[in-house]
Amino acid sequence: MSASPTAGIAFEPLSLERIRPLLGPQDPPCLSLYLPTHRTVPERTVDRPAYHHLLEAFELALGLSHSRAEIDRLLHPLRLLEADHRFWEHTRDGLALLAAGGVAHGFLLQRPVAPLALVTRRFHLLPLVRLAASLERFTILALTSREAVAYEASVWPDVAGSAAAHDVTVGPLDPLPLRANAAAEPSLTLRRGDVIDEEIHEPHRVHVGTGPRGRAAVRIVHGGAGAKQDDIDDDTESFLRQVDAVIEAQVSRPTGLPLLLVAAPPLAATFRGLSRNPLLLEEYVPRDPHLMPRETLAAVVAPVFAAAHASRIARELEIFWRDRDHGLVAEDLAAVGAAAVAGRVATLLVASDRLVPGAFDETTGRVSGGGEPPGDLSRSGDRPATTTPDVLGLLAEAVLLHGGGIVSLAPTAMPVPSPAAAILRY
Repeated sequence: MSASPTAGIAFEPLSLERIRPLLGPQDPPCLSLYLPTHRTVPERTVDRPAYHHLLEAFELALGLSHSRAEIDRLLHPLRLLEADHRFWEHTRDGLALLAAGGVAHGFLLQRPVAPLALVTRRFHLLPLVRLAASLERFTILALTSREAVAYEASVWPDVAGSAAAHDVTVGPLDPLPLRANAAAEPSLTLRRGDVIDEEIHEPHRVHVGTGPRGRAAVRIVHGGAGAKQDDIDDDTESFLRQVDAVIEAQVSRPTGLPLLLVAAPPLAATFRGLSRNPLLLEEYVPRDPHLMPRETLAAVVAPVFAAAHASRIARELEIFWRDRDHGLVAEDLAAVGAAAVAGRVATLLVASDRLVPGAFDETTGRVSGGGEPPGDLSRSGDRPATTTPDVLGLLAEAVLLHGGGIVSLAPTAMPVPSPAAAILRY
């Protein structure tokens, strides 16, 4: 998905790659705005007034040191967005805007964020980093005995690392075009008649190609289901083999993403037994996807994705406790700061929904607290925006700039009392 301009603001799909250009020094002042938004009425009727109050908070803060003309220039793209009625009718669950020098970048979020208006020398990116670091991508194969449809899905687990299915948001399922053979036009549905001449029981030639392997070198074990099921006829099994070849060549190899199967149990057992796709997950969803709308499909795959995310969090915590025995962790803000500027942090564990006002020395790694914590300025415009940086955000930025990773946890899931801890490289 490419960036789309709305009222002069380029809205980008959220990823760590999209965030990286916004790291580091900017042309101050840097305005960081976060707002929970709503998809439906009547809830979304409060979004524009709340947004307006945050703009008023920016005006009050900027008015202390900037001229009227400069304030108008800095806020111009944000005010254009406020006046865009169509935008406010098509929001998601959260909005993030980062503006400096009269230019703004925007992200529409699949998760709510705490309202915030912050004026500092750098963008406040930690809420975006938390979400982007937890964002995971999968491919889905919805399979029946007569057709196959492949989707790519973005999965937004809650940043607390919960394994509960209702705490996982599966983004819009994007259908992937497939070619039944080299001469065929791409289609969103691969039908049995496209690849099998059923009257003579002969597979058409299937174009499998030799796309880049990406991450496909990592083998994902299938589990035992190799025996042919009695109610799977020869034509169906031949169709499944062709589907497996097409999906591996045209979906799994180019993307390198894990593949989740959705199929009725007898069909799933046969497909998993014959599949040669190394990215096919051991887990599958035992449901017949025939006539299943995308919204229902997203709901039935959510528990598998939630469990996968919970396993990832558990692995990170296991690594933390293992490395702690070898002195390869940092357990408080001071130690994390020193390790971050030295490039020693492999993974930063940071408490979700926490903001620690203070300062961070990018040269020495020294962390000092102080400053008023931000409040909810979206309810009224009578207070200036916060001007104290967030230490946790600055630490996360330093870790990312040195190639480290970020894992966001609920405060109660943190392995130490500190709102940040780190697994060290050395």
